[in-house]
Amino acid sequence: MTKKELIRKAAIQIFREKGYSGTTLRDISREAGVSVSTVSYYYGSKENMYKTLFPEDMAQQETKRREQIENAAIRLFALKGYSDVSIRDIGKEAGVNSAAISYYFGGKRELYSAILQKGSALLVDFVEQAAHGDHTPMEIMEMYSRFFYRLMKEHPYILRIFSWEMIHPTDVFASIGKERFAMVLVVLRGALTEGIEEGCFRKDLKPTEVCISW
Repeated sequence: MTKKELIRKAAIQIFREKGYSGTTLRDISREAGVSVSTVSYYYGSKENMYKTLFPEDMAQQETKRREQIENAAIRLFALKGYSDVSIRDIGKEAGVNSAAISYYFGGKRELYSAILQKGSALLVDFVEQAAHGDHTPMEIMEMYSRFFYRLMKEHPYILRIFSWEMIHPTDVFASIGKERFAMVLVVLRGALTEGIEEGCFRKDLKPTEVCISW
């Protein structure tokens, strides 16, 4: 075998025995009978080597790591608000270093933007459901109440982030979520106005105020 083949065989064996975290380049070099510098010459870093030998596993790990960071950030943003959370806080909560956050998302703003994109997409789902089919005003209001309950039950931190934005709006939210919130208000206000005209809701209701309350 060539040195590269010896390193490859040793690396596959050690990675499978010890996993990615438990393996070092020194372990691989010792098993292959070559120097650490030789391993680095052919494969670079341990991460590059693992990507080359186990591309599917690495892709799964990266997806898992990205979700890990995102979930940690969602919790912190929900509890403290955008301005009081730092990259260092998120890294500590997720169990990763700050460089990992920059690698996967670019920075705090981009990470928050990704979270708002995902969360506000839920609002679009409601709007599309309400627009699909011929729903009565009462059905649309009931549909919204069920949607809001599901949001509260399944995504409580996302809902709390929305609440923070209502009190302390950020420019990130203004460019992403504001328009989608407006879409929801348009649907609800339309249902309320139509319901008042048809006599199924009280005549003294003020649609805009009711929308905000809901």
